[in-house]
Amino acid sequence: MPPRKEKPAADTRASETAIASFESEFERLNAIVDKLERGNVPLGEMIALYEEAMTLSARLKSVLTDAELRVERLAAVHEENVSSAGANDILESEDLF
Repeated sequence: MPPRKEKPAADTRASETAIASFESEFERLNAIVDKLERGNVPLGEMIALYEEAMTLSARLKSVLTDAELRVERLAAVHEENVSSAGANDILESEDLF
């Protein structure tokens, strides 16, 4: 089995920052939605809030898409490792006979 590649520290920090940013941006989006749903917001502010909400929504979707792709890649690597480990077990058991 090939040596495991360690993730560079910068990538890990970037991931952690993206997650923290995601959480705060998601909270902000919820606050905007709550404010708009309550009503009584002047039209100019409503438009500005709507624009901010759309920007946040797009960024959050992008982060979620990136996370989904990352999980899929990790799952594929895991499957590959399980498959190659299974093949090695079969080869080793054949050596016993």
